[in-house]
Amino acid sequence: MARAEAILLAALGYARLGYRVLPLHPGGKRPHGGLAPHGLKDATADPTIVRSWWDREPRAGVGLLAPENVLVLDFDLPEAWQALRREHPELLQAPRQRTPKGGVHLFLRLPEGLQGALSASTRALPGIDIRGLARAYVAAWPTRLSNGGYYWEVGLKTPGELPPVPSALLQRLLPPPPPPVRLEGASRPSASPERLRKLLDYHASRIASTPEGSRHLELLRRGLAVAGLVPLGLDREEAEAALREAGLAAGLPLREVEDLLRWVLPRGEARPLALEDRLPEPKTYRARVYARLRRWA
Repeated sequence: MARAEAILLAALGYARLGYRVLPLHPGGKRPHGGLAPHGLKDATADPTIVRSWWDREPRAGVGLLAPENVLVLDFDLPEAWQALRREHPELLQAPRQRTPKGGVHLFLRLPEGLQGALSASTRALPGIDIRGLARAYVAAWPTRLSNGGYYWEVGLKTPGELPPVPSALLQRLLPPPPPPVRLEGASRPSASPERLRKLLDYHASRIASTPEGSRHLELLRRGLAVAGLVPLGLDREEAEAALREAGLAAGLPLREVEDLLRWVLPRGEARPLALEDRLPEPKTYRARVYARLRRWA
């Protein structure tokens, strides 16, 4: 089979599996400006468009864009991959691709409701970057660079068939809850019902006033913090209702809020929050928001 045909068939195969693709400059990793002038925004799984791209430039490499529920861990250094797989041997079963420099692209599935919780623009762990999530592509086999090519050590699967991110690893990748807040006028930390409600109101007000673009992440972080108050005596139903109202007030869809709360509450409860003795005054916006959202109660 000619190399040009192999590249086209690989691109079509990725599209059939449920991944969007885009053409890369021959011998490079940048999107092909003549074929995909808008870069990542042009990525597609439409076989007609895919064929037209490689008909026009048969030597183009293949960029692979995983959907929003697929996390791709990009190991820059082989030793970073070796270290993580020793900690989590189950990762050996996940699809993975070798890069020309000996790095690894590892494909994993995120739990429902966490699609917006990770950022593809930040480094996850030392030597590891976050890709995929419908926000960052990787070059894929049979793309070749001047220093070598990409190849699969464990073949790619559909997004639904990918193994989930191990729970312990996910805890390290997710942002931590916000630091403990302090209550004005308290002489020492306590877990009185009044104090717990004030903490709940504070975190809920911060969620409710979060601007678009940060809402999912803020509900995740502060939801973990609020759930960490439940073992200290905060009523779980009260906490869940306040978080739900705050997420809706921020503009998140109800289903997204519910999915996230199902994930956040049990995990936050497993990590009780440390209390301090001071708390900033919550924003007055909260009262107006909650009054408007009573219909969801």
